Amino acid sequence: MAEDDPAILEFLVMLLERQNYELMVACNGFEALRKAREHEGPIDLLLSDIEMPEMSGVELAIQLNRERPDTKIMLISGNRDGMLVLNNGWAFLPKPFLPDMLRDRIRDFLSEVPLIKEHVPELG
Repeated sequence: MAEDDPAILEFLVMLLERQNYELMVACNGFEALRKAREHEGPIDLLLSDIEMPEMSGVELAIQLNRERPDTKIMLISGNRDGMLVLNNGWAFLPKPFLPDMLRDRIRDFLSEVPLIKEHVPELG
């Protein structure tokens, strides 16, 4: 999970730990990518804010998708432009959301049969 807002990050950690998810937590994209590279086991889901300084959630998702194509990607944002990521087989959840909405969306997304990924977008 990558989120640069400490209050939102704390909320998400509390919420997801209550659901018994095992988390790797990062406050930015670079830290999330480093932790993912150091982690030897599978990573089922990247949950990331889209708008973060230095490395956006989309940039993080693209890089992680290249390195770990089996990891599902769910991006969150208060900016509705995040809907554009859905064409990649990624999920998007607009902020603000209720705890039950996040819980249900993650559960449903993790249980979906993965699509064949034909194209990962290039940046700039």
